[in-house]
Amino acid sequence: HTPLSTCMRTTILSFTVLFLALVFSNQIFQFIQQTMAETKTANPNENDNANEPEEKKQCIEEDEEEHSKLTNRKIMKQFQAHSQKEGAGFTVHRPIGGYNMNEKESDPFLMLDELGPVVYGPGEFEGAPWHPHRGFDTVMYIKHGEGTHQDSMGTKGIIRAGDVQWMTAGSGIIHDEGKDHPGGLLHGFQMWVNLPKKHKMCDPQYQQITAKNFPFLNIAKGVKCKVIAGQIKYFDETNKEWKLQSSPLKPIVPINYFDYNVDKGKNIYKHVITKEMRDKFETAIIYVYQGEGFIANGDNKNNKEWKSVKRTDTIKFSKDGDCVEFMSSKDKDLGFLLLLGQPIKEPIAWRGPFVMNTQQEIMQCFTDYRNGKLATVKGKSVIY
Repeated sequence: HTPLSTCMRTTILSFTVLFLALVFSNQIFQFIQQTMAETKTANPNENDNANEPEEKKQCIEEDEEEHSKLTNRKIMKQFQAHSQKEGAGFTVHRPIGGYNMNEKESDPFLMLDELGPVVYGPGEFEGAPWHPHRGFDTVMYIKHGEGTHQDSMGTKGIIRAGDVQWMTAGSGIIHDEGKDHPGGLLHGFQMWVNLPKKHKMCDPQYQQITAKNFPFLNIAKGVKCKVIAGQIKYFDETNKEWKLQSSPLKPIVPINYFDYNVDKGKNIYKHVITKEMRDKFETAIIYVYQGEGFIANGDNKNNKEWKSVKRTDTIKFSKDGDCVEFMSSKDKDLGFLLLLGQPIKEPIAWRGPFVMNTQQEIMQCFTDYRNGKLATVKGKSVIY
């Protein structure tokens, strides 16, 4: 072995070691990259903003930016609903349709009655025996208790807690409602919604939506909402996305009808009227049926004015503005109905169970009822 051959072997060995080191280091680098990728996949919530689709992120940012520019509607009138006897002698509170707010102010809402909350014995509540209607919709929403219903179209059933019955009287319907309450707490609301002249003599219709098909939504911390009619857009904190919840009920006149429950602890929420309906929904009304809280009067950002409200308080808002903002009190929950509607702006002739456009039409209602010609058409009946 010469010194030269020894040197060559040393050189070759060195190159071999260097080559193996480079190959090995490249494999280590690839392994590290793969491991990091797998870790990122296994923990998708580690950086939600980085993993969200660009389109979704942009949508959320646009909605948040729009939300910050919205203005509250101003309070035009505040009063307590009066009470009176109805049906077979039961007492109701009437925030709409009484002497505090006329039908032009509440258009298209004609009347809102609150029954209870009151405890009855089995069969004690007699309901509203057979009576006619023509020219508008009646909407029954039961919070607690139950009662039977039957009408001239042949519809029969039971309206239970959480259910809503939407009946379009149209050209005429005769019905019997509210009987056979099994006893216990009874609490509910009946609302009348006017119909425009072109629909007043339409075929009668019956829609009922059961409680299981429209539960209360958790739309914010301490805030729940039930969409009785219309739709609501809210931000789902769990999935970090905006959602649109719609009611299956299909009113003829465009309205929104919501039941809000706000937990005590000064929880604040801003109900945003959907963009396409803001200019149309000139009428906005709140009726407080439970607890205490506050309603924002307009949108003075430097010194926002909060109006205190309690049970039976009724709020009528201005037609300008994008939203209604509210807050529960520190010690009491807040429960209220929010009504939004597009005014019909037609003459109203109203006597008893009939609502038409002229007194001559009203007289025809009574004539048809006496002669058995009021409720001769059987329309559609749908239960969701």
